[in-house]
Amino acid sequence: MALTATAEQEAAREAFAAGQDVALVAGAGTGKTSTLVMMGSATRQRGLYVAFNKPIAEEAKGRFGANVECRTSHSLAHRAVGRRFQDRLDASRHMPLKRTAQLLGLDRELAVDKRRLKPTTLARLVMEMVRRFCYSTDEQVAARHLGPVNGLDEQGAQYLAEVLLKRARWAWEDICSPAGNLPFQHDHYLKMWALTRPRLRADFILLDEAQDTNPVLEEIFLAQDAQRVCVGDPAQQIYEWRHAKDIMSGFPGLRLELTQSFRFGPAIAEVANRWLRAASSTMQLTGHAGEASGLGRVEVPDAVLCRGNADALAEVLRFLDQGVPVALAGGGKPLLKIAEAAIDLQAGRRTSHHELFLFSSWGEVQEYAEQDSAAADLKAIVELVDAYGPQQIIAAVQQMVDEDRARVVVSTVHKAKGREWQRVRIGDGFTPETDASSARGVHPAEARLIYVAVTRARQVLDTTGIQWAEAQIRQASRGSVTKTADGVPLAALPLTGQLEYPRSPMSLFLARHLPRMDRLVSTYLHWAQELGPAVQPMDERRPDYAALGHTIDYRLRISLGHGPGDAVTTGVRLLGSALPLAGAPTAQTRTALYGAGIQLLARIDAHLTGTSPLDEQDLTRLCHVAGFYEAVYRTGVFSRRRNLLAQADERTTLAQLTASVPMYVLEDIAEQMNLAEQPFAPLRQLPKRQRVCGPVFAGSRDLGGADADFITGGMLIDCKATTRARTLHRSAVHQLAGYLLLDYDDAYAIDRVGLYLSRHGALISWTVQEFLDALGARLPLPELRALLRGHLRQAQRTARAQDTVTVRSR
Repeated sequence: MALTATAEQEAAREAFAAGQDVALVAGAGTGKTSTLVMMGSATRQRGLYVAFNKPIAEEAKGRFGANVECRTSHSLAHRAVGRRFQDRLDASRHMPLKRTAQLLGLDRELAVDKRRLKPTTLARLVMEMVRRFCYSTDEQVAARHLGPVNGLDEQGAQYLAEVLLKRARWAWEDICSPAGNLPFQHDHYLKMWALTRPRLRADFILLDEAQDTNPVLEEIFLAQDAQRVCVGDPAQQIYEWRHAKDIMSGFPGLRLELTQSFRFGPAIAEVANRWLRAASSTMQLTGHAGEASGLGRVEVPDAVLCRGNADALAEVLRFLDQGVPVALAGGGKPLLKIAEAAIDLQAGRRTSHHELFLFSSWGEVQEYAEQDSAAADLKAIVELVDAYGPQQIIAAVQQMVDEDRARVVVSTVHKAKGREWQRVRIGDGFTPETDASSARGVHPAEARLIYVAVTRARQVLDTTGIQWAEAQIRQASRGSVTKTADGVPLAALPLTGQLEYPRSPMSLFLARHLPRMDRLVSTYLHWAQELGPAVQPMDERRPDYAALGHTIDYRLRISLGHGPGDAVTTGVRLLGSALPLAGAPTAQTRTALYGAGIQLLARIDAHLTGTSPLDEQDLTRLCHVAGFYEAVYRTGVFSRRRNLLAQADERTTLAQLTASVPMYVLEDIAEQMNLAEQPFAPLRQLPKRQRVCGPVFAGSRDLGGADADFITGGMLIDCKATTRARTLHRSAVHQLAGYLLLDYDDAYAIDRVGLYLSRHGALISWTVQEFLDALGARLPLPELRALLRGHLRQAQRTARAQDTVTVRSR
C-alpha cells in the first residue's frame, strides 16, 4: 500500500532526491522508518540502510524496495572481514576464563594495594580492555581502555592498567591473526574492518538511531563519499555512559524535523514537549494518533517504567503481592547474580561477580560505595541489596513470568527505548531524595530519560511518579526558554556556553544567518582524511584531556611570545581575594595559592623577557598548573575533581604544585610541541603586534565573554586538542564564526579563519569570504556584525527586564 507523506516527510524526500546530505531529527512515533522508505523509493540508485540491531534490519527488509540493502554494522563487517574468522568465532564461543588466562600467560595472582587479583580476573580485565578498544576510534590499545575496577583507588587502577597493557596489546595481535587462539568476538572483526577505513558499496547510506551511534560506526559513516542521511532523535540520547555518540548535532547535512507523532495524541504530546524543552531541544511534537489518547491514573498498566533496577524491583514486588503476573524487561538474571554475589560476600566468601570481585565482605562494598564518588553504579547495587535483601530478590526473580505471559511489564527506561505500550505508568524512582521545592532544576540528561519514558504510551500515560518534576518544569517553562536549568540567563552565558543551547541568542542568530554547514565540513573532512593518528597519552589510564588542552594552548602562546592570558591572572586574583568561592579551601590555603599563582606569573614573565629562561619541562609544568587557576575563574567554583590546587594547604609552594604535575603531561605536551614546530614557525616570524594571543573582541561584553586563542597575521585560529580529527562538530565551526562576528569594529583585520589540530600538527584554514559563503551567509560581514550587535544587546535588555519582573513578583 502506498504511503501518504506528511508535509515534513515530503520535504525530507525532496531534499534527499536533490542529492543533499540530511540530518533528520525524528521525534517519538513520527514515522522515521516510513520516511526512510519514501527516500529509498525516490531513486533507483543503490542504497544501504544501517540499522541499530538485527531485528530492526530484518523488519526493514520487508519495507524497503529492492534497491536498498538493509544491514547492521556487524553484518557489513562480517561480510568484509568477519567471515574469515568464523571458525574462531564458533570454536571460542564458550572458552572458560581459566583457559583464556593460560593463553595470556597469566598464571599467578597480582597484588594491587591490599587486593589480590586472580589470574582469571586478570584475563577478564585484559579481554575487556580489548573490547573497549574495539568500541573506540583509537588505533592502538591504551591504558585508558581499562574500565572501572570497583575497590581500587586511582593509583591502584593506574598500576593495574600499566601491568595489563602489554598483555592487552598482545591479545589484540593474537585476535587479529587467523591462527590466533584467544576468544574471538563479533566486536573484534568490526574493529578490524573499521581500521581499514572501508568504503561502503552504495550511492546513498541511511543511518538509523544516529543519536546512539558508537564511535566506530560514526567514523565510518562520516568518512563516506556517498550521499548520507542520518535519522534519530538527539533528545533520546540516553546511552552516553556506554560511550554512544550523538552524531546528528554536528552532522554537516541539511537539518530537517519530523514532529507529527502517530503514536499518541495532543495531551501526551504536550507532556513530551515540556520534557523536550527541559532537555534543551527546540523540537515540538504534535499528537496525531488515530485512537483516543490522554493522561490518567492507571493501577494496572501494560508497562511501568522506572529509573533503575531498585525501583523496578519495588514495582515487581508490589504486583507480586497483588497476584498480578509480572515480567521484568530483559529478565531477572542480572538481579539474580547480584543477589548470589551478595550472599557470598555477606558470608565472608569472595565472589566472581564482575563488579564485586575485589571485595572480601559486604561491609567493604558498602563502605566503598559510600565513600567513592565514582561508584554510582555500585551504590545502586548496594541500595538494592540493603533495601530488599538477597533472598527476597531471588524469590522475586523466581516468581516473575516471561513477557508473553505477563499482565504487566516492568522496565527501566533504558530497556524500554524503542518500545511502546497502550497504557504506561511512570514509576516513583525519578523522585529526588530532597524536597522538590529546593531542587535547582532538572538536568538535561535526566530530562532526556523522562522524555523517552513519557513517549512510550499510546493510549494512557500515568505521570504520577514524576508529578514533582512536572510541577517544576511547568513553573520553569516560561523561563526555561531564556535560562539554564540553574536559572542563569542564556544571554549572560559566554560564547562557548551559548553554543550549547539552541535557544541562546548567539545560537539563534547563527542558525538564521549562517544556516549551512555541509560545504564547510566537507572541505574540512577532505583535509582531515589525510591525517594520521593523533598523538595522545597511551600509558595513562585517565588522561585529563581538558587540562592538557589548556596546557598546550598556553605553551603555544608562550612560543608566540605571550603569557597564558588574562583568565589565568583573574583566577589567581580571585583566589587571593575575599570573594566567596564555592568549594574553596581555608583563607590560609587561599593565601598560599595566591602567592604561588603570583610567583607562577612572574616566572613566565621572566622567561618571556629573557631575564630567566626556562627549559621545556619547566614551562610545561607552569602551564599545566596555570590551567587550574583559569578553571577557578571560568567556573566560579573551586572544584576538587582532578584539580592539582585541591592538594594545597597553608604551606603549599609553587615548587610543590609544579612537582605534582604527572609525567604523562610532560611527555604529551612535548609531542604536541614537536608537531607544532613546522606550522607555527612562520607565525613566530611575524612582528609581535601581529601575534595576538587570547584576543577579546568589541562584542565580548555583549554576552558573558568571548576570548579566542590566536590571531596571527590576520588569521583567527582556534586550537583544538581533539583526538578525533575526522569529526568536526557544529559548535567548533560556530565558535570560529562567533569570534569573527564579535569583532564589530574590525580591530583585528581578520582575513582568514582556521583550526589548528594540535595532536596532528595540522592547520586547516579558509579565507573569511570562503568561510562565510560555505556557511550560507547572505549578507556581507559588516552587516552581519551590525545585526549581531543589535541582536545581542536586545537579548540582554530582555533578560534584565525578565529578571526585574521576577523579583517584583516574589
